[in-house]
Amino acid sequence: MKIWWSILLVCLVACGSGSSERNPLADLDRAMAAPMVEVVDLDSIGLYGVTDFARKGSDLWLLFQYPGSEDVLARYDLISGTCVGVIKRGRGPRELITVTPLDDNGAIAVADCNLNRVAIADRDTVCFRQLPSGGLVSCLVRGRKVVSTGLYFEGRYRLAAFGSERTACFGAYPQGDPEIDAELLPTAYVNSRLAMKPDSSRFVCVNSNCGILEINAISEDSIVRVAQVAYHYPDVVGKRSGNMAVAAIRKSNVNGFFDVACTDDRIYALYSGRSYDEAGLNIENCDFLIAFDWSGNFIGALHLSPALRTICIDRESGMLYGLAYTDTRSVIYSVDPTRIGQPE
Repeated sequence: MKIWWSILLVCLVACGSGSSERNPLADLDRAMAAPMVEVVDLDSIGLYGVTDFARKGSDLWLLFQYPGSEDVLARYDLISGTCVGVIKRGRGPRELITVTPLDDNGAIAVADCNLNRVAIADRDTVCFRQLPSGGLVSCLVRGRKVVSTGLYFEGRYRLAAFGSERTACFGAYPQGDPEIDAELLPTAYVNSRLAMKPDSSRFVCVNSNCGILEINAISEDSIVRVAQVAYHYPDVVGKRSGNMAVAAIRKSNVNGFFDVACTDDRIYALYSGRSYDEAGLNIENCDFLIAFDWSGNFIGALHLSPALRTICIDRESGMLYGLAYTDTRSVIYSVDPTRIGQPE
């Protein structure tokens, strides 16, 4: 077992439980190998640079984040083998530039990080809605409400609504020991991913810089934390970028959860557990898929080979899908998530 498991991952802190248990991440080297089935080789069909995706029935919704790509969002039909551009990259009224990850709870939603604009797409239509302000890093659409993370000093989560200029922030940023300076907290936790429970009653937030998972409930006009699991916190150092204080992640920082997806019963998170010193440019490749319940309790884990960068759940089949980047290919695989917690 690597030495950083025993040094940095020493305790489980679960808000509300008041108990301390052995950290289950210390035993990930015993995780059962995930049965993975190749679904589509994206390079072989000319789809390069996919950074996020969602599956709905026979459709793959593909997000292209790199500046050189003409499309921001495309839809690939697995049955017919045809690909259709849905949203182009640009500054036009029906275009986006730098975008958040996909929200696939219902229609496909994606927001421009700076243009204060959200696109909501289904198989036949795309509509664009304005937000009162930008600065988004990830977002979820729930009817008229939009939950987002970003560079928010007032709180970790922002709640906004289409057609309203009002916004409000909720939730404190997690603090470990030693504490992170308050002015550094928004950038220390900026790399966050969100996923909504299918019934839209709760959402989960994870962060790639640390091993923290937060479960929150959405009420009429507020966001309330339900549970927090903190395995390890970001290891940062303060820097200056112009007049702004920025949290720089140390190369020795143990990285955590790079993506998250969920069902009504479970939360599935991609976990790294490696530092930049160990993983280098492959830091986004995660070797473990970990399952939690909606109270934040650890259920189990699978070892992924190849490692995955992003995941989604197909609500029709209940199957989990993941995107892997190897030295030669980018491939989408299927993984049966119900194997987690089952005997080998």
